[in-house]
Amino acid sequence: MFNENVCSNDKIGQRHNLIYDCDRVSHPFDRYAAFTDLAVLKDYSARPLRKSIRVNTLKMSVEDFLAYAKKKKWELTPVPWCREGFYIDRENREEALGRDLFHLLGYFYMQEAASMLPPALLDAKPGDAVLDMSAAPGSKTTQIGASLVYARDDTPKGIIVANDVQEKRLWTLKNAIHRTGLTNVIVTKKVGQWFSKHMTERFDRVLCDAPCTAQGTSRKDTDALRYCSLESIEKMSRLQYQLLEAAIHATKVGGRIVYSTCTLTPEENEAVILQILNKFSTQLEVLDPGLIANTPSEFWSITLNDSYRVQENLALTASRQPLLRLWPQTYDTEGFFCAVLQKNAPTKAVEPMEMVDFQERELSRSERQRIEGEISSIYGTSFLSERDRLFERGEMLLLSTEDVAHFDLPLKNYSLGIPFGKRLKDGRVLLDHELATLRGFMANNARLDMNESQLADLLSARDTTCPEDQAGHILLFCGAKCIGLGLAVRGVLKNRLPRWMVRYS
Repeated sequence: MFNENVCSNDKIGQRHNLIYDCDRVSHPFDRYAAFTDLAVLKDYSARPLRKSIRVNTLKMSVEDFLAYAKKKKWELTPVPWCREGFYIDRENREEALGRDLFHLLGYFYMQEAASMLPPALLDAKPGDAVLDMSAAPGSKTTQIGASLVYARDDTPKGIIVANDVQEKRLWTLKNAIHRTGLTNVIVTKKVGQWFSKHMTERFDRVLCDAPCTAQGTSRKDTDALRYCSLESIEKMSRLQYQLLEAAIHATKVGGRIVYSTCTLTPEENEAVILQILNKFSTQLEVLDPGLIANTPSEFWSITLNDSYRVQENLALTASRQPLLRLWPQTYDTEGFFCAVLQKNAPTKAVEPMEMVDFQERELSRSERQRIEGEISSIYGTSFLSERDRLFERGEMLLLSTEDVAHFDLPLKNYSLGIPFGKRLKDGRVLLDHELATLRGFMANNARLDMNESQLADLLSARDTTCPEDQAGHILLFCGAKCIGLGLAVRGVLKNRLPRWMVRYS
């Protein structure tokens, strides 16, 4: 546990101002000379970022992905801290990874390797209530979502509240959730500090991936180093402290908080953690990440020692804290920082809150049964399990879960679940593309196994041929994977793939 050996907040701030004034150095990284080899740091930061992907196990097993990668002649190297993560190298780079069919369908996700670390350390389990406080663009949210599924029956259990505050970022987040098939998520639009009072002790796990000066992203964004003045760093560190404090209040006693940034400054990393521990010295404990994730011990010793070096050089604390500092050169990634905290006692009194209904209306049992019967008569399955729930918002039907339906919120949600289908004017339900790519494999009827010519037609925004005896909306398959829907009319298959999918494929 953290105790009186910690320096005061004022002393930490004074120490930083004395040692680190980046306005007085020729390069933003010169301020790290006491912590790491500057020449190596600058060299790696100037290199292109190594590409990495994460298999979306909500839609595809790691084993199936490895077989697919072998067929595509991709060379994969495992990411040490994420079983589903791989660095990827390819001889043929004519086709962009982002245009790969399975990426477009959400079977795998392009995600920087370092950003896979916070969800791995969060270690959410099926049944947990999780808050992702700054969730957009959605890579970490969808990674957490895959961990809330029982492997034995593919049933999502538990919920994720995925929060962000900017409208544009929320749309990006929603798209990621829909594409990857994350049904047990509630999207909210609030400043992170709001959760401190309004959702005190509601979550088993909270991820605080805080906004930052983003120095660690300079390998993919050369502008990142333009925003690292002392004023910017101090502004960000104040915001980060507020968000982390809110995350701690929102966590249940016995729960876990992971704090992370993609920057290198001690003010936004070690100092924020040490300041928060100074305030909650008896309520919080820093967990040793080496005891959490199934990762080689060598990884933890290197990254922990890099943070110890910062803490000792700045004399921030008399007792070293096990915090993770990932320099770009350590594992050829972005620069990153992580801390894992456990809440052992209350930090704020729980205040009574008035709960608010979802914007979506849950369908009654009779309404759901009618839809199940209609869908089953066409496809031989309703695509629904006992724990699923259907919600309605306008003409759209949304697929979510029992746990989401029972999770009370003191605010109007932004969205929930994924699209299931659309009500037509005649009362019928047309399945949605997201439902088809997530659960299309369950269908016994109204499905077409396409050949290469048919697939090429559809991905080129053309209609194609189909058997004369097929009619109506049918599920389209490429091997064992459903890629979407088409409309069969007298031997012609009308293209019903989403415009964005055809445009980018």
